[in-house]
Amino acid sequence: MNWIKKRYDQFLLALFTIALLICAVFIFLRVQSFGEKFSDAVATVPPNNKVPAVKLDEIDAAKEKLQNPPAWTSPTDKEGKPTRGSLFIAEHYMINSAGVPEKPDIIELYTDSLTGKKIPSAWFMKNGLPLLDPKVASQDPDKDGFTNEDEWREGTDPNNKESHPPYVTKLFLKRFEKVPFRLVWKGYDGVPTGPKKDPIEKFSFQIDTLDLRQPSEFLKMGDMVPNTKFKLVKFEFKEAFNPKIEEKEDVSELTLVDTITGDKIVLILNKVTDSPDVYANFEYEWIQPPKIIRVKKLQEFVLMPEVDDAHHYKLLDINDTEAQIKLFDGKDYTVKMDPRHK
Repeated sequence: MNWIKKRYDQFLLALFTIALLICAVFIFLRVQSFGEKFSDAVATVPPNNKVPAVKLDEIDAAKEKLQNPPAWTSPTDKEGKPTRGSLFIAEHYMINSAGVPEKPDIIELYTDSLTGKKIPSAWFMKNGLPLLDPKVASQDPDKDGFTNEDEWREGTDPNNKESHPPYVTKLFLKRFEKVPFRLVWKGYDGVPTGPKKDPIEKFSFQIDTLDLRQPSEFLKMGDMVPNTKFKLVKFEFKEAFNPKIEEKEDVSELTLVDTITGDKIVLILNKVTDSPDVYANFEYEWIQPPKIIRVKKLQEFVLMPEVDDAHHYKLLDINDTEAQIKLFDGKDYTVKMDPRHK
């Protein structure tokens, strides 16, 4: 040990020399195996033109998710109504008449202007209509000429132009038009009562016209009125007390029949009678502004946009408040006045 202490520099030099020898041996051994480790890298690769199949399963799965992304679905009850709001939108509540918040599908906000019935708010929500828009009931989102309240009333789809109420539901009676009968019974000869009563065959009846200047016609029972389609078929003597003259007056009746339609009209002596040729003035509200359609009793007519031969309507009868028409499918339909326009 004393020698190392006295010659430590020589000792360190010896240790350094030994370390260099060990490193040299290690490097020599590593160089000997160098070729084996890189033999695969320097080897000639045999030609191979076969392309491995591409795995598309993951690509198809990603494409499917892209086209059909996950969506939030709100839970519903047995009737299909949402039981709570969507993921980021809270449920709507409104204050009812009692000052208590309630769901809009419980509060009926709108009334059908034609029938006066309440329209369920759930119907607007189910069809994706803007419930809180004050004009939603009168809107027409599918542009088919029918409002949302029309579609609710008839049970059709307000968002589908091909699903709409019948066009005749937009037809309303505007006015019942009577036309004075152009023939007036002015008198007769013959004895209608008493022991000297004449047979009806001997009576002559004076018929005048209202709208034409022509001589009076004196006709027998069973005769045709010249230049008309009417025939005399019945005479009935009647009297009634007239308070203006304070005595009885002759109010006898003469019945004429339309030889084409079979309709009968009763003429009262010296009175102007309404013609059986009455008219209905309809208001068709599918067209805006509404169009007035004048139709004679028993006449056929059409409604836009169905103007083909298969969609003809016929006016059967009419009075002051309603009209009976026959639809193109053979069913009868009552047209009433529009209560909104009174």
